[in-house]
Amino acid sequence: MGPLQRDLHALGTITPLAQVTLRSQVDGELVRLHYTEGQAVTRGQLLAEIDARPYLAALAAAEGELARTQALLDNAQADLQRYRRLARQESVAGQQLDTAEAQVRAYTAQRQLNRAQVADAERLLGHTRIVAPQDGRIGLRRIDAGNHVRADDANGLTTLVQTMPISAIFSISETRLDILRQAQAKTAVLRVQAWDADDRRILAEGTLEALDNRIQAASGTVRLRARFDNADESLFPNQFVNIRLAVVQQDNVVTIPSAAVQYGAEGAFVFVIGDDERATRRVLQLGSANAGHVVVEAGLAVAERVVVEGVDRLHDGRDVQIVEALPVEPPAAEPLT
Repeated sequence: MGPLQRDLHALGTITPLAQVTLRSQVDGELVRLHYTEGQAVTRGQLLAEIDARPYLAALAAAEGELARTQALLDNAQADLQRYRRLARQESVAGQQLDTAEAQVRAYTAQRQLNRAQVADAERLLGHTRIVAPQDGRIGLRRIDAGNHVRADDANGLTTLVQTMPISAIFSISETRLDILRQAQAKTAVLRVQAWDADDRRILAEGTLEALDNRIQAASGTVRLRARFDNADESLFPNQFVNIRLAVVQQDNVVTIPSAAVQYGAEGAFVFVIGDDERATRRVLQLGSANAGHVVVEAGLAVAERVVVEGVDRLHDGRDVQIVEALPVEPPAAEPLT
């Protein structure tokens, strides 16, 4: 007796949660690359440098223009203070005071413009250092140091993909949505397994993360995303995997190996081993079948033993020799088709 798990099976594609094409945001010579192809990098790590000299010069010019405007503004404010004192003594014309006030406002506006120019020059200078926007793994480079790069280059320098964690995109039939919804209503976290292309070896275990908001009309399927920690990087972007999404869990059911079941005129039956080590034919009512196991709904008690090998040579009352008592493995998950 034990649990019986039933799964939704699907084909999935391993998809990074984030994929970035690294491009230069400024024009200039690519002077240095600070990574090797295929390298794992961390967020903020320096990856490449663009020739910064033109942008340093532009920043110095913008800062100089800001300093010039600040000096003119300081002088205009000093003049305004003098005209205001003279105006209180009625020693200056009102038009001169108005002109002085307008001059201060003009230089204040010019200073604001110059500050924006300095900030933009600093921004462009910062773009000469290309850093990793996130943790991930670098792809093959598309351009070598020494080449001139442009901000509008569509190809970029290389790509960066997030591999830990990673996701798998897969689809299920719209007819299975009710089963999925019922499973989600029972538990907030649904377990997902990724198996290799031969469906023989489990690669990773994760959880269901998202369900798409629409059914694909052309195929009658809905897309889902599963998330895997992928700490050992056993899953690789664009890899095809077999997905098993656990949706039904039956606890405390009686299961027997499928090899023990025989079929006759009265239906399915097995040979049960009694206390006297003799085989007795027993008709069963069977339920769901899975990989190598079948659920017994009626006809067999929990502690009873059944014959698995040599059943074709048995008949009622025949002695049975027990070669080896093997522990019963829990059944594998049954696919819902």
